[in-house]
Amino acid sequence: MLTWTDRLDAKLLKLKKDGLSFAEIAEKMGITRNMALGRFQRISGVVFPSQLERRRMRAAAAKLKKDTQLRKETEIVKKMKAAIAAGTDKGKAMKQAHLAGATYVTIGAVFGISHVRAYQIANGR
Repeated sequence: MLTWTDRLDAKLLKLKKDGLSFAEIAEKMGITRNMALGRFQRISGVVFPSQLERRRMRAAAAKLKKDTQLRKETEIVKKMKAAIAAGTDKGKAMKQAHLAGATYVTIGAVFGISHVRAYQIANGR
């Protein structure tokens, strides 16, 4: 497998600037046409509309997932606090909250403790 170096990148750019096709560049450099083409696009900063759309879609999906998880955890924390106020053991309430979908990071933040300590309390340690 070829490891691209600054020297190879410079050679690729020079050959392209000289007007050679990617097939000719590939032959001169001893690589495939697609390797030359792909590397040229990456070092030239070419970004296709499909790549931009894919990035936008992934970012939107990640934001939706994060927002959904945050809303879910907020509800779970409310129920956990209510259960503790009603007399449920703190460790048991923490365990139930985790099983319902809250992370130990969130549970720990509610009580001002680390996620590790929240895990320990929830699991009776």
